[in-house]
Amino acid sequence: MKQTNKTKRTKLKTALLITIIAINTGCATNNPHKKVALKIIKNNNVILKEIKKERKEKVIKPHINKTPELKKAERRLIIAINAVIKSNNSLKREFTKNNKREVQIERVRRAVFHHR
Repeated sequence: MKQTNKTKRTKLKTALLITIIAINTGCATNNPHKKVALKIIKNNNVILKEIKKERKEKVIKPHINKTPELKKAERRLIIAINAVIKSNNSLKREFTKNNKREVQIERVRRAVFHHR
């Protein structure tokens, strides 16, 4: 089957996104890198939502609907994209929750230190 430029671009974006997630997952738990990780997660979600929007366009949709195999693969791709977005959102919530906790701990530590 002949691939259009858009499908090649979509595959490239998906591969880039997976690579970025894999590289930054290890760094995301380190405190100095949380801001960077949150920014990357936000950017990943933007890219994923853009991919989903592209996949719904009138140019790509008819080609996908031609064969049942492509329909099935497209369905799995959308499920995977949604799962990554959901995962990114839960990571974002966890980071912000941890940040709030860390700020509170730091305030208590400073207050105790200043009272000595």
